Formats: sequence, C-alpha cells, structure tokens
Amino acid sequence: MNVPFDRPRLRHLVSTSDARIVILSAAAGAGKTVLMQQLATEAGGQVCTALQPQQTDVQAGALFWDVPRKARTLRLSDPVIESAERIVIACRPQQKVTGLARARLHDGALIIGPQDLCFGDADLAHLPVDVMRTVIDQYAGWPAFLRLTDDGEDDAHIVDYCREALFAHLSPGDMAALSLWLQASDQPAPAICAEILPPHLLSQPDRYPRLLEILREAVHLNLETYTSPAALKDIAATLEHSGQALSAMALLLDHGLEGPAASILERANGRDLIYRSSVAAFQDTIMRFSHEMVAANETILLAICRVLMKQGELHRVRHLLSKYLGFDFLDPMKVLVKGSRFSFDARTFRLNLMLSEDMTPNDAMIDRLREFMADYPLGEYGKWASYYNAILEFEIRRRNFREAEAAAARALIYLKKMGGQPLLEFFIHLHQTVLRLSSGDALLALKAVRDARSRLEQVPHEAPAEFRMLRLAEACLDYEAGRHQPLLHFVQTDFDGFAAAEIWPSLMQFALQYASQALIDHFPMGVRPGFLDGLWIHLSDGLQFHAMMEIRTAIAYQNAGRWREAAATLTAIRMPMGKNWIDSAVDELSRLNRRDEIAYVMAWLREAVHLWTPRAYLAQQLEALIANPKVTNRERVALEIWLSYAAHQRRETGLARSHLLSALESANRLGCHGVLSEERLFLSPLLENKPLRSFVEKSIGVRSSLAIFSSSLNSPHARALKGGLSQREAQMLQLAAAGLSNKRIAATLNISEVTVKYHIGNLYRKLGCSRRAEALSAATALGWIS
Repeated sequence: MNVPFDRPRLRHLVSTSDARIVILSAAAGAGKTVLMQQLATEAGGQVCTALQPQQTDVQAGALFWDVPRKARTLRLSDPVIESAERIVIACRPQQKVTGLARARLHDGALIIGPQDLCFGDADLAHLPVDVMRTVIDQYAGWPAFLRLTDDGEDDAHIVDYCREALFAHLSPGDMAALSLWLQASDQPAPAICAEILPPHLLSQPDRYPRLLEILREAVHLNLETYTSPAALKDIAATLEHSGQALSAMALLLDHGLEGPAASILERANGRDLIYRSSVAAFQDTIMRFSHEMVAANETILLAICRVLMKQGELHRVRHLLSKYLGFDFLDPMKVLVKGSRFSFDARTFRLNLMLSEDMTPNDAMIDRLREFMADYPLGEYGKWASYYNAILEFEIRRRNFREAEAAAARALIYLKKMGGQPLLEFFIHLHQTVLRLSSGDALLALKAVRDARSRLEQVPHEAPAEFRMLRLAEACLDYEAGRHQPLLHFVQTDFDGFAAAEIWPSLMQFALQYASQALIDHFPMGVRPGFLDGLWIHLSDGLQFHAMMEIRTAIAYQNAGRWREAAATLTAIRMPMGKNWIDSAVDELSRLNRRDEIAYVMAWLREAVHLWTPRAYLAQQLEALIANPKVTNRERVALEIWLSYAAHQRRETGLARSHLLSALESANRLGCHGVLSEERLFLSPLLENKPLRSFVEKSIGVRSSLAIFSSSLNSPHARALKGGLSQREAQMLQLAAAGLSNKRIAATLNISEVTVKYHIGNLYRKLGCSRRAEALSAATALGWIS
C-alpha cells in the first residue's frame, strides 16, 4: 500500500512566509525531496536536481533546488539569485551552499530543520492509528520510515536503507563514533549523530529501543566491510580519541598492524593504561604483540611486565627485563642514578618494581630516589602521585609512619590536580588503611577504608582483585572491633586468590599478620598445616616472608601451650641476633628498626614473660622496646600487657594495675581491640584477678574494651575446651578438621601415632561417635569447629 505523504502544515508554513530564501536542511529520510516536490507543484514549477542551477531552472519566479546527495560545497550564481523571487533549497547538514549571504541578509531566510520535518500526531492524523503510532513511537517520527514500515516485511530492508541512505557519506571514523554512541546512548552524542539521526532519537534514545537496535545492526555490518589499513587506522583513531585505547589496539592487532597499535600504547602511557582498564582486557591485548615487537619497543616490554606483576610472576618479570634491558637493570642503584643509560620510563618502572620486591630501602636508597624525583617533569601530576605512592610503601616498610602519612597526603594532592584517578586513589587510601592498622590506630583506619571503597566503586571497569583487597581491609577492621567471622571467612574463601595476585609487601605482611592471628585465636594448631604451609607457593616467588611465617608459627605454638616447639621454631630462623643476644640485650632493643627483627625479638620476649621466674631485668627490656620509635602502637599495647603480667607474677600489684590500665585505655583510644584477643594468654589471667579487674573497670572506655574482648573469647577452640575436651583433644579435633590423617597429626605434634589414636578414641567417646566423619559432623553442630 502506498501511504499518503502530504505535508500541509509545512506547505502552509512556506507559503505564508515573507522570507525570500527557504532552506530545508536535514539528514536523509527527513522527507525533504517529497516536500520540495509538493511545493514546486503547488507553485507551478519543477524541481532542479543539477549540480549548478541555470536561469532556465527558475520557473514562475521561483527556484526549487534539490541538492544532489553526493555534492559537498556548491555555489549558486548571482544571475540565478537575481532572477528568482523565491529560492527553496533542500540539502543535508554536511552540504554547504554559498552565494546566498547577501540575499539572506536583505530578504530574510526560513530554515526548516529536522525538528520541523519530523512527523507529529497532527501530521499523521489522517492515517490508521497503528501506522501513526508505529512511526512516532518506534521510529522517532522520521518520515522515511512511514513507507518502510508499511510494506509488511521485517527490519532487514530498514537496515539496508540505513546503510545505503543514512550512512552513505560517513567515513570509517564517523561510523566508529556512531557505533560508540549507539552502545552507550546515555552519553552525549557526537556531532556526526546530529547530521544523520532524528532529533527525537537524540533527545530520548531510551524511548526508541527498536530503532537503536536497527541502527546498531546497520553500523555493525558497515564496520565489518572496512578492511583496508587506512580505514582501520581511522576507526582506531576514533576509538583512541574516545578513551578506548585497548579496543583500538585490539582492532589493529587483529589485522596485523602492530606498529600503529604500539603507537597507541605509547600515547596512552603504556604500562599505566592498566590502571584505567580491566586487567583482563589489558592482558588479552598486550600479550598479543610479537616477540620482535617486544624486543624493539620498550613500552610494550614494560606493559607486558606490568601484566606479569599483576599475576604475581615476579621471576618472569625480572627475567624479561634482564634479557632485554640488561642485568644491571635489576640493581636499582644503577638504574636510578643520575645520568643512567636507561630511559625515564624504564627508571620509573624500576621504582614500581621495587614495590613488588621485598626490599626495604636504606637511607642511601631514599637519597637516590630523591635525586631521581628531581628529574620528574613539572605538571606531570600522575608521575608525581606514583612517586609518592612508592615512597608511602617504602616508609611503611621502614616503619616511618609519620613520613608515610605525609607521602600519602602528597600523592592524593597530585591525583586531585590531575582531575582524579579513582583506582590510584583507592590504592593510596588502602595504603593508609594498612599503615594505620599496622601502627594500631583502627579508628583512623576506618575513615581510610571508607574512602578506599568510595574510590573503588567509582572505577568504571571490573576490579575483582582490588575488591578482594578491600574486603580484607574491612574484615581486619571487623576483627579489631571484636567481630572475627568476616576475617575467618576471608581466609577460608578469598586468601588463595589474594595471595596469588600482585600484592605489595606491606599489604602481604599486613594480611599474613591478621589472617594468621585470626586462625591462631580460633584454630591454633591448624594455622601451620592448613594456612601457612599453603602460602609457600606464593611467597617463595621473590617475597621474603619466610621468617615472618615461622614467627607466626611459633606464636601459634605458644598460644597452644607448646612452648618447646615454639622455641625450636624460633631457634631455626636465621636472624642477625639469636636468643642469647636477646636474653642479655636492653638498650640495644630501643634501636631495632627492621619489622622482622622486632617481631622476632618480641616472640622470644613473649616466652620470657610466660616463665614463672622471669629474669630480673625483663621489665627494662620491655620498656626499651616501648621506647623504640619503630615499634607500633599495637605492639606497645601488647608490651604493656606483658609488663602487667610480669609485675603480677612478681606480686607487684601497683605496677600490674598501672600497666594493665595503660594497655586497655590505649586499645580503647585507638580502637585496636584485636591485640587484646591476640594476647589473651596473658590478659585472661590478669582479668581473673578480681582486684585488678575491679580497678581497671572503673574506666568506661576500659569496660567497653573488655566487653569486646569477652565476646572474642567465644571461639570454636574455646567452646571445645568448655565442652569438656582436653587441650590435646581440642588440638586433635582441629587437625582432623583440617583433613590431616593420623600419621600427619603425629608428625605435626611430634608424638607417636599410637598416642594420636588414643586421643582420637577419647574424642570419639566424648562425642558419642565411632567414626571420624561422624565426630566432625557432631563437633560442627556443637560449634567446636567451623
């Protein structure tokens, strides 16, 4: 059926206008040609479709000129303009007709644009309601679709029309820009859209899903036809300009255009592009470059190394860098020195690589970093932010917490100056969380972790590894508030994925401390075989946390009352100082500065505090550590508890009360209640002394801390002991729940397998079971294991 296409409203508008010049300007499909024919017929003339109208085309005093669609810039001659009383021109927005300026100025012009040419209800009132609603509600009132939707066919012919009429003059780059908008139509439309699409569609794209889908299909089919290098580069340039550098590179790499793809990577700041992209997408694209390109292009090499670092493949990174940049690149002092042969980007990457290495810079290294910073270009705020992020990490390792806070503040200032970078800001705030929790200030850490979540939720792409880091930080804050379950859940479900990804050392140190302590609190004999042993595969790859893992094992032994095994474990650790040095040291303890050395010394002193007859100068040793500026507030709380316990053993009640009150008030002020749970071995006996407890409970803040401490004591291990199991039977239950056989349990506890069977038998009897599966099921129901 041939649908009537009369435009009485527009014909009336033109006929009643005093303007000498009438211009119908809209994209293909707006009905310009039909309206022009109707106007010419009404005036008794004919439509001219020539590239250059002649005076003979002026009929009855009027020129009706339908500009050919392939023309771009045309000029109307003066004789034609002077001979016509009215000039009506139909053209597209991208077409330009010159020569009319004087006539438009003196005689006026009527411009009928796409908004006027779109159908409204009044224009289609004479048509069946279903036809009218289809054109207006589904196709944005664009006149061309009036007939296209009436022939009873599917949308295929509408797709073809879009390709042949709407898109005919578009370049490959224009097509790419249109495609990007159609995929994200809630974003501002590029200029090309205004030239070819109905205005109602541009103003309310969500209202026309069917038309959007048709246009997407048409654009997709057109894009598939571009295969020439020139066309592909044009499309890639549009993608790059829109912020989709990875998509641009992937397109070029699909067609073997590695050189242009590498140029895009360089313009996008290469390795830093990973912070603005999905890690998976970055990896999939970067790893497609050939070995020849990696060898020839430093930016590609550094980007690939960045991917491998994200995967925790530090050995492979070092191998690639030494292979292509030389073995001296592995020595940061040679790379960062002024006048180094390495490029600025390579030197910057070496600084970032130091973040993944378990390297604590000495003062000479920090001075070298300051020299390197002097070469940073002014205005490069992103580079300055990255530099201070590195300094932040190094100062945390050096336990210079004030300097670390200053570095974090400076990094955030530079990120703000560059307009914000949510992912990098997240890392700064996460660093602050680690810094504050490590130093013992949980209340300040709470603000930092909230800021970290706020920034991470602003990241436009998926960031599963970063959200896993955030969940760990939040679980550690829960632990400090006496809620242990989130951290235990993280250890059981997320820790393997966390440890296998790129983790900078201070975060790994932080995670190891908290995760192992939560397990020690609840499953003291399961921490070694079930957790720490599982970390060796991750931590052996260039991260030197082995000493700290052994220290955590020793503390687990101590908390389980196995002091002999704890001492044997500590003795086997290779440290500059040994037990004999620690036994006699006093003033030297105030000068220790390495985190592992301090942890090692405190583990030995913990044993000394436990002895019923501690050495006379033990209090001086503990006070020397408290005076050490590298000791954290959290460690000072533990040391105060030990001082109270030692004084209580010596029956020095006044000192015991003073130190205990100081420890509990500090824990309450800082919000670090986790350390109270960690030191329950010493704190519980102190609180069982009624005079001591009644003294410290006079403080409201202390009462709040003690309430949190009391709730944390309700662990599966504690419940098992309260339920009638002996310490050894509770240990057997934990190890059996961890999946260890009787033989493995015997080896773990350094006892005979016969002894294991004896205790397991007692365990079965108390649980009323005859098999291991039944015993584990019953223990789970009782809350003795989880």
